[in-house]
Amino acid sequence: MRDERCADDGQRAGDGRRAEGSAMTDGEERAGSEDRRRVTIRDVAREVGVSPSTVSRAFARPGRVSAETARRIREVSDRLGYRVDAISSYDPAGGLTDQIAIVVSDLANPIFADYVKAAQHRCLELGYGLLVIDSEETGAIEKNAVELARPHVDGIILGSSRRSDSAIRKLAETKPVIVLNRSIRGVKSIIGNVQTGLEEAVSHLVQLGHADITYISGPQSSWQEGTRWRIMTALCSVHGIRLRRIPSDSPSFAGGYRCAEAFLRNPTTAVVAFNDMIAIGFIAALRAQHVSVPGQVSVVGIDDIPVSSLVTPALTSVRMPRRETAAAAVDELVGRLRRIKAHEGMRPLVVDSTFVVRASTAQVSR
Repeated sequence: MRDERCADDGQRAGDGRRAEGSAMTDGEERAGSEDRRRVTIRDVAREVGVSPSTVSRAFARPGRVSAETARRIREVSDRLGYRVDAISSYDPAGGLTDQIAIVVSDLANPIFADYVKAAQHRCLELGYGLLVIDSEETGAIEKNAVELARPHVDGIILGSSRRSDSAIRKLAETKPVIVLNRSIRGVKSIIGNVQTGLEEAVSHLVQLGHADITYISGPQSSWQEGTRWRIMTALCSVHGIRLRRIPSDSPSFAGGYRCAEAFLRNPTTAVVAFNDMIAIGFIAALRAQHVSVPGQVSVVGIDDIPVSSLVTPALTSVRMPRRETAAAAVDELVGRLRRIKAHEGMRPLVVDSTFVVRASTAQVSR
């Protein structure tokens, strides 16, 4: 009898220990599940009572946050277990990254370097990181690079995109998008208005006695190319100027250099180029053929890149507001992310260009 009771007591004790062990395992699993929930920058911001961008600045640029706020953010981050992860470990379900992307067509072109610098400076002021994508003037590269970057950024700025309107609208359905120098229905655009500068440029050439102008074009896939050609056509019609067009195969020094041969077969007294780099290459080719600029041909560029004032002769150019448009694009995008500008319309924001006269234009020689 005693042995049977002992056996029963042992079985009950074993069952109790197994039940207790099962309860501990369930508790551990619940705790492990809670631990696995990723603490985000928004969790820290909510606890401290500041914006997510302030938390981001406290880690990335602590000098831009007060010492007391930085201390509170560190304490709450430690308590909640928040970690500042590398971009490669970003979880799309974890919330905002406080980083945006800018896509430019060619970083070797100084105008796009200006866009990037201006956007980066504005991002730093607002507490955002900037991811730069060089599409190399190719829509396929742009598409693939944007798809890789898209999960890691809160929004995208497209600088002179070569993709179709429908492709950009589709992208804008997945992320906030701001487009530079291109008007697309349903997508917010920041546009440098080339017309104001070109009006002054054509009037300047007319005053110097030029009655015919050659326009050297840019990339056929560029929205700005179509805009500049239409504006030139309208302005020359108003002034009674004969206008011809030469296509360039590249918006670069080499592309402009190669246009000289076609120009010299049917020259005009003045030339307006799609951009400064084309104009500078074109001038170099004319000088190699002993054609004087501006003695025989006056040349005007568009963009007013820094090197334009350093070449010989210094290039007359339409100055495009690159830094202003890039900074405005960042402001617009961040405003939408912070819900400051969420209810504003999609009408393009336009920033006017200006005209800068230098040594590459002169009175027509009689």
